[in-house]
Amino acid sequence: MFFQAPSMPQTDHQEIITMVSRDTTTDVGGPVRYLSTPAPEVSSVILTLPPGGKTDWMTHPVPGYIYILEGELTVEFEDGHRLHYHAGQAFMQAHTQWHRGINEGKTQMRFLAVFFGEKGTPVVLHPPKTSH
Repeated sequence: MFFQAPSMPQTDHQEIITMVSRDTTTDVGGPVRYLSTPAPEVSSVILTLPPGGKTDWMTHPVPGYIYILEGELTVEFEDGHRLHYHAGQAFMQAHTQWHRGINEGKTQMRFLAVFFGEKGTPVVLHPPKTSH
């Protein structure tokens, strides 16, 4: 969907603003929640996975927003449920369920993750490593 912000003055160089997403739930249907903290921190990372690559299992103690920059991302949840996204799609990330990212495509996958957290609070938690 394309729209022009009504408050923008007319110029010779018109901007085009493309709506990416407007989310009220996470990718698994949970509510979007805002963190209430006296020490807010917004952080962002770009994650790159080669074809066949997988992230570690993870969960997030803070809300996160994902925008797929390149390729395709499969999000696999602990119960086996999978969601698929491609370049140009965005979503609010589940932050209370264990999941991992998988690149099942033939090209590299990159996404931008923006986390809305708190200073000193990690944005990603991994399960404890066990030694056998």
